[in-house]
Amino acid sequence: MTVLTETEWATAGTVRVKARGRLALKLRKGQKVKFTDLEGQQVMDFITARVDDPDERMSVMFTNVCSNKWDLGAGYTIFSTKCTPLLKVLRDDNGNHALSGYCSTYSNEYRYGVADTASCYGNLCDDWDELGLDTTKISPDQCISVFMNIIHHPDGRHEIAEPTTKPGDSIEFEVLEDIYMGLSNCPEEHNPCNAFNPTAMEVTIS
Repeated sequence: MTVLTETEWATAGTVRVKARGRLALKLRKGQKVKFTDLEGQQVMDFITARVDDPDERMSVMFTNVCSNKWDLGAGYTIFSTKCTPLLKVLRDDNGNHALSGYCSTYSNEYRYGVADTASCYGNLCDDWDELGLDTTKISPDQCISVFMNIIHHPDGRHEIAEPTTKPGDSIEFEVLEDIYMGLSNCPEEHNPCNAFNPTAMEVTIS
């Protein structure tokens, strides 16, 4: 399977996404997509939008509104900004995920004082460019960080912790509408979200 252009549809196959890499996909309703953490403790960010109306995007907020849940697991549905079901979780080996947000050069410079870093936002913009889509429409509400481990403390603080995934852990989705999908194999090295060591992930389409 190859990285796709605007007019190509994903076919069945598996691709290894290198550490800090990305993948742009165009998926048909009824296909399945699986993310596998090959070495453990790696996060994958993804965004989606409908093919027939790219302004209708995956929405963490409306997923919460429609499902009355603020997490993700097997059997859960992910909704769009117009409350259209876009993805269903078929399998989830881990259960720790962050709904909403991505790392960016701006947040890294603010939090860690490091300028011009690689980021999921940069990767996702490159995905959307490749698919011929408007990068200015990308929003943190559109993003889910698979396998990201965030601890919520009783005093209201939250803490980014190392992922709890083991080598081979995966999450699989059923595609419920024709969608574009942008994937970023998270390059973050300034906090524990990838255990300070970004590694490869695997994406399987069936």
